[in-house]
Amino acid sequence: MIYIVTNEPEKFTTMLDNTLALATVNDVLTYFKDKDELEFDTETMGFDPFTCQLLSAQFGDYTRQYVVDTLTVDITLFRTLLETKTILMQFAKFDLRFLYYYKIFPKNVYDTFLAEAVLYMGIKQHRKSLDVLVDRYCNIQMSKEVRNVIHIEGLSKRVIEYAAKDVKYLSIIKEKQLVLLKEKNLLRALDLDNKFVCVLAYVEFSGFKLSEDKWRIKIDKDNNTLADAITSLDKWIIDNEMTNYISHQLDMFNDKIKTVINWSSSKQVIKLFKELNIKTDIIDKHTGLIKNSVDAKVLAPQADKFEIIPIYTNYQKAAKLVSTYGEGVLKQINPQTGRIHTSFRQLMDTGRMSCGGDNAINLQNIPADEAHRGCFIPEKDNKIIVADYSGQESVVFANFSQDPEIIAFYQQGMGDMHSFIASKIYPELDGLSMSEIKSKHKQKRQNAKAAGFAIQYGGVGATIADNLNLTSEEGEAIYNGYFKAFPGIKNYFVKCKKQALRDGFVSLNQVSARKSFIDFYDRYKEFEKITKEDNFWDDYRAHKQQDTELFKKHYKPTVREYFKFKGMIERKSLNYPIQGSSAEITKFGALKFFNYITDSGLMGVVKICNIVHDEIVIECPEVIANKMAKILQECMEDAGKPFCKIIP
Repeated sequence: MIYIVTNEPEKFTTMLDNTLALATVNDVLTYFKDKDELEFDTETMGFDPFTCQLLSAQFGDYTRQYVVDTLTVDITLFRTLLETKTILMQFAKFDLRFLYYYKIFPKNVYDTFLAEAVLYMGIKQHRKSLDVLVDRYCNIQMSKEVRNVIHIEGLSKRVIEYAAKDVKYLSIIKEKQLVLLKEKNLLRALDLDNKFVCVLAYVEFSGFKLSEDKWRIKIDKDNNTLADAITSLDKWIIDNEMTNYISHQLDMFNDKIKTVINWSSSKQVIKLFKELNIKTDIIDKHTGLIKNSVDAKVLAPQADKFEIIPIYTNYQKAAKLVSTYGEGVLKQINPQTGRIHTSFRQLMDTGRMSCGGDNAINLQNIPADEAHRGCFIPEKDNKIIVADYSGQESVVFANFSQDPEIIAFYQQGMGDMHSFIASKIYPELDGLSMSEIKSKHKQKRQNAKAAGFAIQYGGVGATIADNLNLTSEEGEAIYNGYFKAFPGIKNYFVKCKKQALRDGFVSLNQVSARKSFIDFYDRYKEFEKITKEDNFWDDYRAHKQQDTELFKKHYKPTVREYFKFKGMIERKSLNYPIQGSSAEITKFGALKFFNYITDSGLMGVVKICNIVHDEIVIECPEVIANKMAKILQECMEDAGKPFCKIIP
């Protein structure tokens, strides 16, 4: 049964029938008084809680659904209900922001959207919308067509019925999800995400203040830098007499020679670079086919040979700043709050968060310079506090691998990790102090730094060679030297790869027991099965030697696909545990701090403005800034303890 709760019942009398009746606020409170949980949803007139009206709030279960007309009924009358019960929601982050606007702060949330994301993390095509979940778990088809007319119709009969259905099936979905979550040992992972969604909604709600004046000064400088970069490229074309790219059309008002190349067109630039014998071909990671690219990673190794490459890469940097961090960012300033309220995605395949998209700025990727970050400012009488983990992923890696040499490095406080790795890879550096290596052997230290990061994420000798523009022999030497120096890491890698290849998922850690499933695992197993057939490898070698048609059409593509899928799984098995566990440490830290400010009645006073992968940014009144900084640090340090039991 559906009930409408309103202070203007006369508007709904013609709609009342055996499926829709009137109810009061007290009816809702009484019905849920002795229940542990309730299903909740909202209908709004837009996406922004600061500028868009809350049209209705739905409270319900499978038997009863109450649609509250929030245009006439004060939503805060339900504060105690929402703050003391377990609230079942679908995509809770959206509704929580609207509740925060009314200073309603639910503490116990179960998000069916997040539960599905946890259950199938890594499976890219797995859909999680409410209509899909209702179909999947309840075998009922829900139409979402009404959604597009809510802002036009308001609380019409069909809008009320549509809104009620959004809180009818969540408990059924939850119970069936919990069975699967228990089977996969994912209850702890979901518990973290159900708690953290309240934090992430608060980050989006808090927003970050941007100084429009400072940003406009930055935009002007960026535009000038871009114009200078284009001038430098044009000058190179003219000085080198690239006649195909020089305009021969006279201008009676300007005798300046012009070029005809559009530097923002990668197609035109690739054509020019091919004429100059600059290598632009690269293997597409997704298709395995060769494609052309002017990406900096493709061009950088050739920079010493071609004068135009550094000029062009400077242009690319300037163009990105103008397009990504230009006027479009100013349009995102909320007219009511004067702050930017971007959007976060809580759970990627690696376990990390992502930010931005759909014309929303990526606050996790603001250039690390004063020109950009100095534009983000506190409100009057406030301070911004930034806390980040020092070498977070390296410390997590040390704890997970438990390599004796790396553990000793941290325990003995030996200083610079990259110099330490260089001392282990290059025999000639053995015995030198870390400061000597850092000051006198900068290139070898840089090689060690790049090698360390590459290897930690599944790179091999060829990866190191490509990244550092070295010969394949030099890349292999560094790679082999790394594992000779750190045998514990090799053993750890073997264990990670074996687990993922065996189970079809990457186990991120034992604290949350989170898993990232391999969405192409069935394909890998198909090819593995073929390669395990009797005499397969003997036949492969025999056909390869004779270069037979069967080798070309069967054996070669089979082996290629097998090792492609195997390599992808192995790289994930090394990358995801470090990235994902580091992300969870940051989430735990933010959650602990969020709990502190909610328990202390500081919601709205202390804002969480941003969460980057290893960094939490808050804003608070200056008079309590030192205290908040200390508490934030303690929360973040405590969050790391369950994951990093050897090196803190």
